[in-house]
Amino acid sequence: MRYIQGTYDRGGTRTHQIEAEAVADYIVEHYNDSTRRQMSIGVVAFSQAQAQEQLVLDLVDARRRENEALDQMCDTDVDEERDEPLMIKNLEAVQGDERDIILFSIGYGPDQNQKITMGPLNRDGGHHRLNVAITRARQQVIVFSSLRGEDLNPSRVKAQGVNDLKNHLSFAEKGARMLDEISLPAGQDYDSPLERQIAEAIRRAGFQVVPQVGVSSYRIDLGVVDKNAPGRYLCGVECDGAMYHSAATARERHRLRQYVLEDLGWNIVRVWSTDWWNNPQREIEKLLGHFQKLQGDADEERAKRDKAVAEDVGISV
Repeated sequence: MRYIQGTYDRGGTRTHQIEAEAVADYIVEHYNDSTRRQMSIGVVAFSQAQAQEQLVLDLVDARRRENEALDQMCDTDVDEERDEPLMIKNLEAVQGDERDIILFSIGYGPDQNQKITMGPLNRDGGHHRLNVAITRARQQVIVFSSLRGEDLNPSRVKAQGVNDLKNHLSFAEKGARMLDEISLPAGQDYDSPLERQIAEAIRRAGFQVVPQVGVSSYRIDLGVVDKNAPGRYLCGVECDGAMYHSAATARERHRLRQYVLEDLGWNIVRVWSTDWWNNPQREIEKLLGHFQKLQGDADEERAKRDKAVAEDVGISV
């Protein structure tokens, strides 16, 4: 995923200028790379109006006029058995077209007032339009967006397409570890009274907690939500409750399950029941110290990422 800072010009051109520039630059990079240009490439602009599609076309055409070799490569099929030059189309027009790589330009995003517009996703059948866009690629989809999955709150709208896009953006950004977070509804009942007590103490300290996150035997007892990115878990808390005692072997309890969860991208902290019963205040303070460090690290990483993207596109933050 290519995260793009900037705003969607909702009241004017109905385009995202910086995002379109990033897509055009990627196309130039693609054709300048002797290995990458062996794969056909196309752009799907996710917009009902054709403004974003036309903006990308204009920017690419400008670069082609400046570079004769690039102009020829964009019109030349690298595979003689296929007729697949560079494609740039609006979502409504793409339908049966396919390319090896699809650049998926979301276009929509926060406007100058930080209001998020989602266009066709809010309409009936919006999820079908999303499906068309992401299935046009034979090998790879690269998403260009000023939105992250955590920016979308499907509870505010009824459209299935918004929830589907939230999950797709999260997967594009974070990879396979997101499957653990979205594969089924989180928030099952607590597995033990210990979990409930710990969760209540964490909530009183100002953190949101979701019980029993995950799938099958790899549920995490408590998922602690990132305060500044509500669509993301900050870490998982494991308690030595019923799930722990039902594990078949010590190796599974201590190593295998922990390895799988951490491989999925989770930060895991464990609370032992004996420690909790002996001194719950000490244990909650240890947990909160851990959460605060992770929160600070997450906030710092987001700030660095946003600054790096801003420098790439030549804007200040």
